[in-house]
Amino acid sequence: MKKLLVASLLCTASLAQAHDLWVTAPATLSPSETLKADLSYSHDFPYPDEIPADRLHIFEPLHITSPDGTKKDLVQQGKNYQYVSESQLAKGSYVITANYRPTFWSEFADDKWAQGDLTKNPTAVACQQAQMFGKSIVVVDGGENLEAIRRPIGQELEIVPLANPNSAKMGKLFPVRVLFQGKPLADEIVTATADTIALMDEEATHDHREPQIFSGKTDKEGKVNIIPLVEGFWKVKVKHKTPFANQKQCHENSLSATLAMQIGTKRVDISKPHAHD
Repeated sequence: MKKLLVASLLCTASLAQAHDLWVTAPATLSPSETLKADLSYSHDFPYPDEIPADRLHIFEPLHITSPDGTKKDLVQQGKNYQYVSESQLAKGSYVITANYRPTFWSEFADDKWAQGDLTKNPTAVACQQAQMFGKSIVVVDGGENLEAIRRPIGQELEIVPLANPNSAKMGKLFPVRVLFQGKPLADEIVTATADTIALMDEEATHDHREPQIFSGKTDKEGKVNIIPLVEGFWKVKVKHKTPFANQKQCHENSLSATLAMQIGTKRVDISKPHAHD
C-alpha cells in the first residue's frame, strides 16, 4: 500500500514540469559577430518568456564552454533571459549551456503549486525537486571540432551530441548519448519537436500538450538516433525521475534536459507577437 501511495504521488508531482528550459543560439557565427543567446524558459516553445522575478534566483547565468574546455559565464544584457559574449569568439566549436538549480515545488489539493518542500508546505499532497538543463552548439568561422562537441559538460542529466548538429540532415540519423550523473542512461525515452511543428498546433502547445515528432528509447550505452523528418529549430528532450531520499521532505527528483539543434533553413519568427495564455 505504501509503495502504491508513493507511486501515485510521483505521478501527480510530474505535473509540475509545465515549463521547459532550452538554449536559443545561432548554429553558426562569423568571427566578426558577437554571440547573442537566450536562456529560454517557457511552456510555449519556441517563444521564450520573461523569467518571473520570484524564479530568477533559480537560474544560473548562461555558460559558454570553449573548445579547450574552459567554461565562463555569458553576460546578461537586455531582457532577463538574454545574454551576450564579452567579445568576438575565435574559430572553433562552443557549447552554450543553461542550468535550473535544484528547486523544491509542492502541490496542494486545489492543484496550486508553491516553492518549497513538505517541511515548508505540510498540507501539500505532492512534492518534487526539479532540475532542468539546456544545451546548444555554436560553430564559429567554420571551426568544427568534434572533440569539443562530443565532450560531456557535466550536467546532472545531459544530452551529448555524437556528431555536429550543424551537419544533421532531414531523413538522416543523428546520434546522441544521454548521461545521468556522468554515466549512460539506458531505457529512457527521448522525444523531440520543432518550432515548425509546434506552430501548426499552437492551441496544444499553450495547453501543455506540445506536439512531438520523434520518440525513441536509449540503448544500454545511453545512445539513441534522432530522426529529423522536418526542417526547423529542434528541441530534443529527455526526462528522468527518481524517488527522493527523504520521503518526509519530498517525493521525487524530477530532471529534464534539452539539446537545441537546427535542421534546414525553415524557422518560426519568434520576434513576432503571438497568442500566449
